[in-house]
Amino acid sequence: MDIRSYEYMVAIAEHGSISRAAEQLFITQSALSKFLQRTEQMLGLRLFQRQGNHLVLTEIGRQYVETGRKIILLDQELEDEMAMERARQKGQIRLGCGMGRTSFILGDILPAFYRKYPDIQIYTRSETGQVQLDELQHNRLDLGLLSDLERLSGLEYRIVDVASLVVAAPPGSSLAVHAKHVDGAPYPVISRETLEQVPLIIMRSTTRSGNLVRRVLAQYRLNLRIILEVSDVRSLMDAVEKGLGAGMFISVPRGSRSLEYFSIEGLELPEQSTYLVFRSDKKLSPAMRYLAELILGKPL
Repeated sequence: MDIRSYEYMVAIAEHGSISRAAEQLFITQSALSKFLQRTEQMLGLRLFQRQGNHLVLTEIGRQYVETGRKIILLDQELEDEMAMERARQKGQIRLGCGMGRTSFILGDILPAFYRKYPDIQIYTRSETGQVQLDELQHNRLDLGLLSDLERLSGLEYRIVDVASLVVAAPPGSSLAVHAKHVDGAPYPVISRETLEQVPLIIMRSTTRSGNLVRRVLAQYRLNLRIILEVSDVRSLMDAVEKGLGAGMFISVPRGSRSLEYFSIEGLELPEQSTYLVFRSDKKLSPAMRYLAELILGKPL
């Protein structure tokens, strides 16, 4: 049996219908029906039985399809690994980062990198920190930008920056009019009362930024006018740039974004550390090392 044959059987099982499975697989109903007949004849076993208008797996059919799913998954994983190895041999760097870091990588890092290494291909992946850790451990990423996650053995962690919750607004907003400069504050400072006068955009509670914002709102009993919740930093920045409101989130490198950043007066805000992570046993190529040093802003 080849992989395509397993995919046919899984599709029939999932749809319980030859016609619907054939439609998904882009083959004719008669061709798929003949395939099922040949497969059952070859095995000498009934994999499906008909109940009314539906095809239902027999017990041995269920075992066959479950094993088929595993084989399909293993085949895809093997193909991914082979593709990544081909890419590595061709001079590709696999870089993972959160969505909020994309502008920073594209605008601030890659132009300098390509001036020195114009022939190297960068393969970027916007993933959560947990996904990046798994990809790094399985050698499917070369470098990753992660924030405040557990330290795992076998991985090297280098600090990139420490960020805290900030408020972002488009240039010329009313927040800038009321902001003041305070010694030691990373950005111009606005009062809580000023912040309460503008519509606010935050991230969902399932994200780290969204969770931290809600903790701060509850701790300081801030009565803010939240008009929009989004799932990622990129969408939040897009909404702020379009003038929908101010955004509150963990600060990230600005990249090419035309936003103004503000600190909030009288609040002790939680901080988040971001690390450049790679495998401890990985021998970094000169191009990987140079990319890492650009991200870190110092020698590796």
